[in-house]
Parts: sequence; C-alpha cells; structure tokens
Amino acid sequence: MIPIISTIGLALLAAATTAIPLPTPMPGEIKNFKDWAVGCDNAGNCQAVSLAANKTSQEADSWGGPIIITRTADKDDILKIRALIQNDSLDRYQIFVDGRLIDTGPLVDGDYPIEIVGEDAVKVSRAIIRGYKLQVVGPEGENLTRISLAGSTAALRYMDTRQKRAYTRTALVAKGRRAFRPPESEIPTVTVQQWTPANRIPATTEIVDLIEHSVCKDDRFGVVEDQIYPLGQKDDRFRALVLISCGSGAYNFPSTAYIGEIKGDEKKGASWTFRPATYDMPPRWGGKERPPLLVNTNWDEKNQILSSYAKNRGLGDCGNAERFIWDGEQFRLLEAREMRECRGAYEWITTWRANYMKG
Repeated sequence: MIPIISTIGLALLAAATTAIPLPTPMPGEIKNFKDWAVGCDNAGNCQAVSLAANKTSQEADSWGGPIIITRTADKDDILKIRALIQNDSLDRYQIFVDGRLIDTGPLVDGDYPIEIVGEDAVKVSRAIIRGYKLQVVGPEGENLTRISLAGSTAALRYMDTRQKRAYTRTALVAKGRRAFRPPESEIPTVTVQQWTPANRIPATTEIVDLIEHSVCKDDRFGVVEDQIYPLGQKDDRFRALVLISCGSGAYNFPSTAYIGEIKGDEKKGASWTFRPATYDMPPRWGGKERPPLLVNTNWDEKNQILSSYAKNRGLGDCGNAERFIWDGEQFRLLEAREMRECRGAYEWITTWRANYMKG
C-alpha cells in the first residue's frame, strides 16, 4: 500500500544539489487563429483544434465538442480528423460544410466517435479550408456539434509551413509542384538508471520536520495529504520521492517534490536528507523564490513517471500538462501538452515528446 501522511503544516528544505547539465527540452509554440488553435511538437507532428465560437453566435449555442486535425511530419504522412463529441445512442454521423454533405460514416464507441483518415481526411480538410461553417449531425439531422471555420485556413497553412510542405504536392493550403521531403527530426531518448526496488521510506517524524521548514508552510490549510514513494536501493543507499502538499483550490491541488536519501541504519544514527527534485525543464507552476509546483500529481511507481495536470478552469478545456520520468538523478520531460484558450477544446495540443530506455 502507498503510504500517505496527513498533516496541517507545509514545508520546504533549502538544500542545494549539483546536477549534471543536460539538454533543455524546447516545447513548440501554440498559435491561435480566430476560432482555431494549432501547434506542433519537436518532431514536427502538428494538431489543429477548433475552438468554441463567441457566446453570441449560433455555433456557440450548438457546440458539442471540437474537431481535431492531426498530421505527422514523416514519410508516412498520416492525416487524421477526429471529432470529440458526446454520443449516447446514435449510430451514424454526417458532416456538412456550408450546407453541403462532405462525409458520412458510423459512430463508434470511445473518446473519438468520429475518426477520418487517408484520402477522406484530405477531402474533408480541403472542404474546411474553403468553408465558413461545419456541422456534424446524426442520421435524422440531430445536431452533434457546430464548428466555426474562421481561422482554419490560417491554422492549416501554419501546419504546412512548420512541416515544410508549403508549395509541395502534399500541402493542404499552400499547394505547389515540388516533391515533399520530410524534415530530419528525431525524438530524443532518455536513458534512465532505476535502482533496485526497495520499500524503505522516511519516517513520519522526518517528513513533518521537512514540512515545518518549508517556504510553502503558510499555504497549507484544511486537511492535506503528503505522499511518500520508494525510489529504490543502490549498494547501501536508499532513495524516496516525497510529494508535499502545497495548498489547494477548487480543481487544482499543487505539490512540491523532494528526493530523500539515506545511507546506513537509523538505529545507528543514520538519518534521511532531502533536496528539492530537479527537472530538465521545470513544471510551469512555481517561481524563482520557491521550488516548481506539480498540480493534480500522479505517480506511476512501476515506470517512475511523474505527471502534472493543471487546469485553468474547472471544465478542463484549457491548461497545461507534463509527464516526467525519473532518470536516477532528476526528472526528464517525456511529454508536454497545452491549450491556452478556454473555449471548449478538451484536446490539448502536444508540444514535446521524448522516449525512454532503461540503461
């Protein structure tokens, strides 16, 4: 069972550590074009996501979820259109652009009841580029979602440019006669050195002492939960991950990560020491005067992956999320996702990806 400590105060230790310099991840930028957002990751794979229109428009009243257009930058050139809509009982859909039927097919179970690929995706994308309004309906005309296409052409042109497709035969907007040559890009691979599994963790009294010296102490109120997880054993050294609760909100619950280490036996005077966890790219929350903050944290103990998911509002249609893997000394960024506009887009755009392998 994962040990959990409930405390009332919050803390921080000002211990400093020396880390080996590592390449810094460079997540891609999110661009907004009217009612569309677009972004690409470090491999050039891009996503364009529709946003809910302004509150006074007809599209806003009949919004049922976004349309997402994704395209890979490699030679496989996978173009895919998905619709993130609610579907309880209907079995088919129809897509209309400016009143003209563009595509139809079966609705399926899962997060994306509509998924269009291949030449059908090209056809729908080009209709989106030329159109003004898109509507998805059921077999009897039941509205599933209504999408504003304002900004879609600019978003897909941006995608063409980022993937170096402009003026090639594969471009969606900026078409030309040149052959497309996929850009050379490689997803980085993080080598991790996980220690031998062990269950040794700090005692409750040591965690309370850590908390009582924290710069976050005054942010703790109500009932909070601090979590401790073993990080393993190497020779006679043991490590543990300590997640200290650092306040709370209506839908965001921040915490600060520390790495505890001990060498020797407590019965012979050995004690745990703690240092703030370090990252090759810190989480978005926090600041210069305090350690980075993780939000709505999840720890995958088997793979030693730490996740943060910060919502800008309770609906969860905007915010940022990161996944980090423990490489044996610090946390390394595996994935970053972001959505800046709070306008009904529950699909956040991936801006960074990395793989990992055990050394």
